[in-house]
Amino acid sequence: MQHDYTAMFKHLANQSGFSLERLASLCEVAEAGSIGQASKGDANRQSQLSRQIAELESVFGIALLARQSRPFRLTVQGQELAQAARQFFQSVDDLQKRAGNEAQRVVLGGGEALIQWLLFPACEVVKTEVGEVVFAFKNLDSARLVDGLQRGELDLALIRAGEAVPSLSTTGQWRYAYAPFVPKKLSRSSAELGVEDLGRLPWALLEGRGHFRQFLEEAARQSGTEIQCALECSSYTQVAMAIQTGKYAGFLPEFALGSAFASNATVNQRPLVKALRYERSLTLAWREATLRARPVLEKVISELNRELSKRF
Repeated sequence: MQHDYTAMFKHLANQSGFSLERLASLCEVAEAGSIGQASKGDANRQSQLSRQIAELESVFGIALLARQSRPFRLTVQGQELAQAARQFFQSVDDLQKRAGNEAQRVVLGGGEALIQWLLFPACEVVKTEVGEVVFAFKNLDSARLVDGLQRGELDLALIRAGEAVPSLSTTGQWRYAYAPFVPKKLSRSSAELGVEDLGRLPWALLEGRGHFRQFLEEAARQSGTEIQCALECSSYTQVAMAIQTGKYAGFLPEFALGSAFASNATVNQRPLVKALRYERSLTLAWREATLRARPVLEKVISELNRELSKRF
């Protein structure tokens, strides 16, 4: 069946409140999170964004912005329109770049440690296989990674396997364990690290009540000891920096050895007793609609899957 696209889109395209500029502004607000954040304190820009979204609302006859509370954020319908507009802009931009033999931009999400120790080195290799691609990394927590994929703000994300929702496609199931890294200044032992060592050594730990920290604290409690937390950090890369001072021991994903401590003879990665072994799995996730709209992603996913698999 043939479609008369001129007739289908004429009513929409000819309306005065509809334009690519207004849709681009909607995408800007969606990515920033609110009009205030998108305008960055510029009152004139904030007024312009509000007016442009109001004009789009008059075209579609629905509320795109929730104005009943501050800061002003997009409604569900506003997010849906922003997602459709973002996909359109990305597809046209890709087409223009392919025509001009220019590099296409691919946005990857992950935690800080995953970006620094896995994604960044892997992507440097992938670029040589895929060709003209510019990678952009987004350091986000787990919930925002999944949300960013679903909204189309991220092309790909490296997430924990258990956090992949049914609406996402995935590849890879890379298991890793947490390992203790101990400066030789604190202990020259290479023996299995036991629960009693949690109370003997000064530890740099992630702040908060994450699953792994609770696991360590419970293991210590059951053995009648208490973990000696000498420093709290907000990321594993900070824990690695603390270990490198020689003053703190720390637990890191075992793949940190080849990145954070490459050629570092002053730190031991110690084996663990069974009671302290803790494993997780990672997977590479994306949205099928994003893959269909961006042909370049198919090869990026294939090469990234191959390269990440070498690192586990």
